[in-house]
Amino acid sequence: LDFSATPKDNGGRFFQHIICDYPLGEAVDAGIVKTPIIGRTEELPENPSDNAAEKFNAHLQVGYQRWLKSREEWGKSGQRPLMFVMCENTKAADEIAAALGKSPEFPELKGKVLNLHIHLKGRIRVVGAGSNRRRIFVERDESVSDEDMRELRRISRELDSPDCPYSCVVSVLMLREGWDVRNVTTIVPLRPYSAKANILPEQTLGRGLRRMTPPDGGADEVVVVIDHPAFANLYNKELAAEGMNIPECDADHVPQTTVTIYPDSNKDRGALDIAIPAFSPSYRRRRLEGLSFADVRAAYRHGALPLGRARKAELEYEGRQLITDELVEKMKIHLPLLKNGFTAISFFTAELGRICGVPNAHSMLASLVRDFLCEVLFGETLALSDPRLVSRLADLDVREHVRAAFVPLIRARTVEEAPRQVSAPPTFLGDWRPYQATSSERSPALPAEKSIFNLTPCNLSLEVAMTRLLDHAPDVAAFAKNAGPQALRIDYLAADSRVAAYAPDFIVRDSGGRRYLVETKGRVDSDVPRKAAAALAWCRAASEQADGEWEYVYATQRVMEQFSGVRFDELRGACRPALDNLQSQAEQQPELPFYDGTDRGEEAEKFYPPEVWAGLGEGQRRMAAEALGLLRFCQRQDSDQSPAFIVALKPLERRAKGTMIAALAPLVPEDARDDWFLPPDDFMRGERARGFYETLGGQLRHALRYGNFISPIGMLARCLECALERKEKAGGVFAAVRGKFRFAGGRDLLARVRAVNDFRNRQVSHDGGRLKDSKRAEKLLRDCVKLLADLSALEDGGKQGAKRKNGGN
Repeated sequence: LDFSATPKDNGGRFFQHIICDYPLGEAVDAGIVKTPIIGRTEELPENPSDNAAEKFNAHLQVGYQRWLKSREEWGKSGQRPLMFVMCENTKAADEIAAALGKSPEFPELKGKVLNLHIHLKGRIRVVGAGSNRRRIFVERDESVSDEDMRELRRISRELDSPDCPYSCVVSVLMLREGWDVRNVTTIVPLRPYSAKANILPEQTLGRGLRRMTPPDGGADEVVVVIDHPAFANLYNKELAAEGMNIPECDADHVPQTTVTIYPDSNKDRGALDIAIPAFSPSYRRRRLEGLSFADVRAAYRHGALPLGRARKAELEYEGRQLITDELVEKMKIHLPLLKNGFTAISFFTAELGRICGVPNAHSMLASLVRDFLCEVLFGETLALSDPRLVSRLADLDVREHVRAAFVPLIRARTVEEAPRQVSAPPTFLGDWRPYQATSSERSPALPAEKSIFNLTPCNLSLEVAMTRLLDHAPDVAAFAKNAGPQALRIDYLAADSRVAAYAPDFIVRDSGGRRYLVETKGRVDSDVPRKAAAALAWCRAASEQADGEWEYVYATQRVMEQFSGVRFDELRGACRPALDNLQSQAEQQPELPFYDGTDRGEEAEKFYPPEVWAGLGEGQRRMAAEALGLLRFCQRQDSDQSPAFIVALKPLERRAKGTMIAALAPLVPEDARDDWFLPPDDFMRGERARGFYETLGGQLRHALRYGNFISPIGMLARCLECALERKEKAGGVFAAVRGKFRFAGGRDLLARVRAVNDFRNRQVSHDGGRLKDSKRAEKLLRDCVKLLADLSALEDGGKQGAKRKNGGN
């Protein structure tokens, strides 16, 4: 397998051997890479000069100013933002590098510019002494030796290092591959970007997409590309078709997405600092010993599972031509995931060992798992070779019951609880290292007079409200947001008996010297009561062993919304009932996951309309039953019911994709070029509706050529809209869409597809709010499954039409 960020040839065509394409839009949405932003200005003139630095002086000035802002944004956290300039040729690179590194117009880059290209001249020199000793490249009129070139490449790979002397990189083609520098925040592209130029704009963009901080919990990051025609074309045509909407803004007013949080030296440390005691962990690991089958039998309380009848697990396989998607072969493949009881034992013991962190799990658990499967799980004594048992081993409810039986027992014997003891001198907030945090409209970083830090990073409205209350409460002396790499983290035992860490939201000291851990909470999951219990235990230990009293305050969204006081002690009193209720929940036995062995088939057959159930295939019925099971689980928990639709929407997306392929793939000409998929240049020029056709055409081009579908349900809605509501005349793929998706009942189907897509976008994919109305959730689930059945029938009709067109071949 080979992985590439730019899976295209020099002409911009995707390689034919691609197995899977993960679009940039999804990577940006997931926070895996930086968000690209186009930095526009009213005009970037090119001066009439043969010297590239003079010719592109305006571009370099805008890039330099943007880099200064990103340096200010990231500087205190220890990160070193880089400016990256891509030049047309080595002569231009030399001229631009000389100007950036020496001109008084760019004072902060003096001596900090690294020029990299294959025709470079110069040598490596050692400068400084002792801890300041470093190797730098000095351009001179002599060829670079092979040894110096290797050293130069090493320097280019270590530009993220804190002691690296460079802040700007000027390059031509040298960095197309193998360059993993993460600190690029500003890109200034100064080359034509064409097939003849042998480089793609995506490759330059890739120089700045890698994040500086880890995606998990890290700050939002951006890379700004100073306006260039090739990038505007890339964004408008290529990335928009992949669901990537690149924001554009004035290069002088790029929104700040991250801020550095640090102890502010201008504030009174004596009045605002808070000492935090350091304790040993409350949970320790030990070797698994003494677990017997009698223990397993006595502890298992979830009831026997039904054996059912032996059945085959089959996968319908279709072989299709890559470009036209023509069906060339079809077969059913038998997939015995766990072929017999013996391989099942190996599978289950390996999984239990991985979950619980037990080495050599097979030798300790194999006989216990075997006896559990044969004597306990199904309520009767069975042989490992019994076909009724073998047929059930791959089912998810069996897997969940094995985990529910063994994981708590294993962790009870391998995780030992110990009293918290003071392990080190207390730490002070004023000694925390700077760290980076998100700053946006949704997650602002607020100034606060009573915090020792320059800013208080807030996640959503509850933390904003708490920050303002603490900063203005007359009985609060100091507070801080508990965030960053040095935040206080309390170990606790999660609902699945896993040792985890919990970081309360705020640390507070009142005017009487009493200290508090404060948690703001909107949604409540199964681990929240356990986190609260761990925080209470930590506060008891701190009050007994450290200097001063500590207390845990649990502030729910309901209390915060209704609270109208101004004093922190009033809020504490209002929060106590919620914490008492939470403590009672911490002692409850966790419920087994919703795969509880119940035969959902009968309930599902009654839940869905008969005509809908009859229109589903066997796999679709299993999905519909599984979605209903998850819905019932969420209803029993009185929790958000939208997760049930994650199960239901996956096959619906596959059917939407299949519907479009069946209808449109046979109509794609063998010699179809890009212009077959896109509106002509003179079509609705300057009008807003043109954007609809460009987006749909670009998406269909990626989908029908390369199988790269982005949000198939949304694409299907646009196809139906194009056929049924758009009046503009356009040929190519749009004529094909009108011919295939204009049919009786189409408007009703469009309304239903839109409704499902809108629900998916607002409440499933982007967490638009909790779905607690059970009647509405049940109606939505029936609507989704009915749409699945109707699309299946529509796709089958399209396939039959394609078969007749091809003469039955």
